[in-house]
Amino acid sequence: MCHARRVGFFDDLVVPEEPLSGRAVLARPTAPGSDDARYAPPVDRFVPAQVPQPAVAGAGPETRVLLTGWSVWPRSVTLHLSVFRRTRRADPPAGRQSGLRVGLLFSDGRRVTSLDGTVARPAPAAGPPGRPGTAATAQPTGLIPPAPGLLPARPSPFRTDVDLYLGELPPPGETQLVVEWPDEGVTETHTAVDAGVLRAASGRVIEVWPAPERPEPAEPAEPAEPAEPAAQPRMFMTAAAGGPPAILAPPLTRRQLDTRRREEEARRRYAPRADWRHMGRRGWGDAALVRARLDAGAPPGARIGRSGAAPLHLAAEEGTEETVRMLLSRDVAVDVRDDDGHTPLWYAVHSMDQGRIRALTGAGADVWTPQAGHWSPGRLLLTTPLAPLVADLPGAVRLPAAEAAAVQAADALIAAFGEEPLWTEGLGIAFVRGLGEDELIRRLGADPARCPRAGQDDAPFDPTDFEESLRHVGVRSVAGSPGGCVVTQDGYLPEDEAVLRAISAGTAAYGVYFNPTGGTFGALARDGEAVAREEIGLRPHKSDPDAYWHFRFWQRGRTFPHGADILAYACAAAGLSISDGRDAADLRTARRWVKLPAGLRR
Repeated sequence: MCHARRVGFFDDLVVPEEPLSGRAVLARPTAPGSDDARYAPPVDRFVPAQVPQPAVAGAGPETRVLLTGWSVWPRSVTLHLSVFRRTRRADPPAGRQSGLRVGLLFSDGRRVTSLDGTVARPAPAAGPPGRPGTAATAQPTGLIPPAPGLLPARPSPFRTDVDLYLGELPPPGETQLVVEWPDEGVTETHTAVDAGVLRAASGRVIEVWPAPERPEPAEPAEPAEPAEPAAQPRMFMTAAAGGPPAILAPPLTRRQLDTRRREEEARRRYAPRADWRHMGRRGWGDAALVRARLDAGAPPGARIGRSGAAPLHLAAEEGTEETVRMLLSRDVAVDVRDDDGHTPLWYAVHSMDQGRIRALTGAGADVWTPQAGHWSPGRLLLTTPLAPLVADLPGAVRLPAAEAAAVQAADALIAAFGEEPLWTEGLGIAFVRGLGEDELIRRLGADPARCPRAGQDDAPFDPTDFEESLRHVGVRSVAGSPGGCVVTQDGYLPEDEAVLRAISAGTAAYGVYFNPTGGTFGALARDGEAVAREEIGLRPHKSDPDAYWHFRFWQRGRTFPHGADILAYACAAAGLSISDGRDAADLRTARRWVKLPAGLRR
């Protein structure tokens, strides 16, 4: 019996050949990672479900932007747009922000756009032999244009297809597609998208290959000596036209984003509002901001600050001469008082600002009525270099000779700590009148012969070990009439009563601790007994000692280093009168280090 050979469909078009075998493997899909399909569609394993949605998404005089539909993946979508232009002009310069802008507004209020910028994403890179390396690469976010090779170019000069990938399914509810293209006259246009249709379509996606399993990590094997030269690794590469269309507006650079953020902050800052909220300390020095609030109806006489301060108080304290004059021009009372009875001039004097003081006194501010004890704004100014501003005004007073001498002595002690900044954070220091270094060291329970002078780096302890540092203090003499010694530490013990009692027999000692967590505290001991403790450096009240006023605890606009007034006060409280105290207060200068006995440690 004769059997007819079956003729294959392609047999007459091909030459018979033996099937190939043993071909080298160039590549295989890897197991999906935690960010699988987050930044690019899973084209290697799925055929997406197609959801057509033909609609005009934006229109200009010579341009139409068409929504053609969606490719839906298991957990993500690709948006398909086609741009038709009746007139093709030269491409704009790179970096212009007026290109095509595309965004999605979700039902939950979130927004993703083609302008969302990039994040740093790890990428494989060449490393040491046998060990792959990684490098950071800029990864677009939001609506992501395809990478080169994923979108073949169309030959038409009048049509450009734009695909944008979204690494998630839109949440249930209506999504809005938003398109804008200023360069082509396409105004902001919204197109409704039914997210439910897209989410349902994700169930129709065809999975071509199951996801490969991630291999278990293997124990590293000992390298074997190769019997013959190793084969060179093969490189597998594809190339095709495509990539982000040039018509898409590029995301802002980091510098541009910072600029826009500052511009937006400024816009909101100067937006008209009829109140004084969110001014901040610097706001009162911003004449444009103060004017914008006043023009919008913010009440110039409102009570808005601590202790019932009005805007004029705050401008006098933190502002400028211009902002003070601006508020005065709105018919506010120049001598409006806060809850403590203080006027704007009182605030300006505390800040030691000549322009603000002139603006207020020129408007008739009360200079001489006392506002804290016998202290008036004018009387305070008489103790400062700004005294000529008020000395010849009507009703001027003169400082009593004793008070003038006390202020002069206080200023001399403040000047003893120099003009350069002082580092006082965490500093503990005690001033002791009339004692030499050897005697003070013996009172601290140590042998002077075993306490040589050394810098902090050569001290007999590790200064970076806080607990160990608290077991030691430094001792250094201070010349003066009278002079004495200081006990110092990067810690609180020089202000501790046990230490002060030990070093004050037959004399006086005053210790200060600049607590880095807040507050500055002082303690006085005489003849081996603790007699007073206080928090110092605060703005004084009428019931506080005159020394608080003489040593300028009231002065916010300082003409001396921060902390110099407190150190000078402590020096005077112990009875010292010195002309140079900088080295005494600077822990970096050499001194004699003493290990405290257990009875003087806490």
